[in-house]
Amino acid sequence: MGFQEISKLACIHGRFQPFHLGHANYLQECIKLWPNVLVGLAAPTPVKNTAPGVEHRATAIANPLTYTERVILIRAALNDLDVPQTNIEFLPFPIDEPESIKYILPQSVLCVTTKLYEWNEEKIRRLNKAGYNTFVLEECIKFDFNGSLIRQYIIENNSAWKDMVLPSVAQLLQSWQFRDRLLSLQKESK
Repeated sequence: MGFQEISKLACIHGRFQPFHLGHANYLQECIKLWPNVLVGLAAPTPVKNTAPGVEHRATAIANPLTYTERVILIRAALNDLDVPQTNIEFLPFPIDEPESIKYILPQSVLCVTTKLYEWNEEKIRRLNKAGYNTFVLEECIKFDFNGSLIRQYIIENNSAWKDMVLPSVAQLLQSWQFRDRLLSLQKESK
């Protein structure tokens, strides 16, 4: 019965700042293997402890969207992807404080990831140390962009960012005046 069978769930995770085509591919590859997926949102609150090489994860400009806004963006993206809302649940996923995850996610849930970036290796190490089993999706595509580039393109008013996200995500970010928020955060960081 769907989400009641905890041992049959899989959990993907990421900051999704914003949710883009690479994230959509990650979710779709997971759904091929597990019909009911938990989407863990990393950095549900500001990141305090980050790993070497990914210090940018702790900056305000790298985390402009709230937890709730990210859930709304992903829910909208599900419609673009023809993924039933009933197959997805959301939860905070504090990968930067992995000892806290056990209070949110049962250890019997499989944590699904990729190995597209060095940071993925660190996440796997942290999750295994915290008692979680991990599964690597080998079929995921590494796109030539990431959330940082998308945010930079939005700041620069370069419309190429719209080709890096699903249509509903682009529409929502525009309606939320996301560029203004990024410009304000950029100004504060100087």
